[in-house]
Amino acid sequence: MPLIKDNKRKHHSTFRCTGAENDIESWQDRLCIFNDICYNNDAQRFEYYPLFLKEKRPIFYDANYGMLFQFGMKNDGSGFLSLSSGGGQSWAPVIINETYPVRNMTRLSRLHTIWADALGASNIGHGLWEDLGSISYSMERLNEFDPQLVIMHKNKIPETAIFRSYQQYIIPALTETPMVEFGTYIRSFKTKFVCFEKVFAGGQLSVFKPSIIKENHGREPLFYNWRSKIISKNGFDPEFIPNKHKIVITNKSYSQWTNPASNRHRAIANLKEVVNFIRKSYPTIDTEVVEWQNIPFNKQIEKLLITTILITPCGGVSLIIPLLPRFAHAIVMDYYATHDHYGFKRGQSASMEGAFLNHFPHVRKHYYQVYGSQDFEFDFPGAKDTRNDASIIVNTTRLQLLIDTALEDMHP
Repeated sequence: MPLIKDNKRKHHSTFRCTGAENDIESWQDRLCIFNDICYNNDAQRFEYYPLFLKEKRPIFYDANYGMLFQFGMKNDGSGFLSLSSGGGQSWAPVIINETYPVRNMTRLSRLHTIWADALGASNIGHGLWEDLGSISYSMERLNEFDPQLVIMHKNKIPETAIFRSYQQYIIPALTETPMVEFGTYIRSFKTKFVCFEKVFAGGQLSVFKPSIIKENHGREPLFYNWRSKIISKNGFDPEFIPNKHKIVITNKSYSQWTNPASNRHRAIANLKEVVNFIRKSYPTIDTEVVEWQNIPFNKQIEKLLITTILITPCGGVSLIIPLLPRFAHAIVMDYYATHDHYGFKRGQSASMEGAFLNHFPHVRKHYYQVYGSQDFEFDFPGAKDTRNDASIIVNTTRLQLLIDTALEDMHP
């Protein structure tokens, strides 16, 4: 990547942000880009070099604390931004009352981001749409793009099958440059200071919580553009529309969260009955049962793009729905809420990912509602959590109503 070593031209640090610019304590929601800051290998910190050294200038204008002259309440490298979704990895540069380094330094001209995964190493839904998705959203929100963006993972890059899949199929939709581990990358330059022309951080969006569903209003273009980047980078047309019907039913035959006393986790309890019913009721429509975990991600995209009706349990497996083609329909299982939680009241039919999926208008969602104990079956003896430890018993008469609604809606 292009870089200039020991650049003698004078520089000073600047920054700009979006989100929570009047409340210093809302650092989890803030997104900022910094120009001309450096990482000091000796002090092990990011340093910000203001233009005026003799007199302090305000950095932040807090509604309660007034003008602040450092990033965060303390000038200690934390409390200004979050490097991972959900408010993890508090981070900030430290203001240094010195001039920008001109010796023993490396200057990097490519756009960089410092980042950390939260749940993505073990959950593809969170990884795809929150952890990695937030990098795409941030570039659009800041209007800063670079095809050779350098993603610096603050910690060790997870060595999980899911993360290897990201590196092969997802990260190339963000950048041509492989993800790097921050510590290894910084040490590779062999200089005291590693300086960045542009580096952004923060902006890690939580998108699944029903309590913040209103926060997703207006994010539809961010979500759809990210979906389209992924599809396009894997060699497919994100605007493809199939010309014949295909019904795909998810067989959730594996989950790392499956209880040892069970052989399933949040699945369709009467899957065989459902499949036989659909094939008998719609003999002219190609119907396929899919175990998604057994298919490479690019082949999943290929299969989804020719699917017009997807029938799936809720949970992470349903978060492939955004990859369906325009005008497709998805039938998603709800779960029965036994107590007030996640924005739902006791006795309601709860839509687990509705806060997120409802912001992909190119696919129409039909939620298979769960009204009581007749509609679910616990996955193992002694289970009580209907959200995480129960599978859905699908009433085929009600399912047919949803399928017919979808077919009628797509009728030319």
